[in-house]
Amino acid sequence: MIVKEKYTYVIDGSEYEGVICFDDSISKPLPGILVSHQYSGCSKLEERKCEHLADAGFFAFAVDLYGKGIRGKNAEESLKLMNDLCSNRSIISLRINHCLDLLKNHKRVDKNNTAAIGYCFGGKCVLDLARSGAELNLIVSFHGIYDKPDEDSSKYIKTPILILHGDEDPYATRDDLINLIIELREKKAKWFVHEFGGVAHAFTNPDANDPANGLKYDRDAMHMSWKIMKSYFNRYFEIK
Repeated sequence: MIVKEKYTYVIDGSEYEGVICFDDSISKPLPGILVSHQYSGCSKLEERKCEHLADAGFFAFAVDLYGKGIRGKNAEESLKLMNDLCSNRSIISLRINHCLDLLKNHKRVDKNNTAAIGYCFGGKCVLDLARSGAELNLIVSFHGIYDKPDEDSSKYIKTPILILHGDEDPYATRDDLINLIIELREKKAKWFVHEFGGVAHAFTNPDANDPANGLKYDRDAMHMSWKIMKSYFNRYFEIK
């Protein structure tokens, strides 16, 4: 049976509340997937992704990077939450690395088979996880944000990176993508880009319907990007 539970943890004295999801009929340790949220905070969208992952045999952990009960109720609130956190990228790195440690040390997780995926703002966060030097089997950015931190201390990126990108995303332009690729080359990363033609930002979110602001769900890109991600899991996870 698929189990979904709230998961509370503490970072620097503050409480955070994410969600974990897994199939409790599987007794062996599971490959662990960290799911990093969009700009509004950990939401039903990330919970649904976790349910799909659990159904496929993974242990999924939808993280909370804002704090328990701190969520954007509208676009303005969400943007402020994201911008406030992005003003200090070292805090993003600290929080998401803490969440990775929680994932790897969970009793149901095979710590040798872990990945992190992120959506929109969450894509920026998992890229910062890679920039921090974290070691996982794979990091995946869905319509993420690509700018690197002003203070970027990592010399090399150790984890393979998969970028799933809409070519009409106004928040991650072609120049942004090129700059990211230059960075990944400089840091000796193993990287892959799958680009979806005519696809805007937030293409995996069925509630995204604001074409004037570059936000548009795309059913084909959503399904294809998910299948592509799973094929990379099959390649990079060492499952016996």
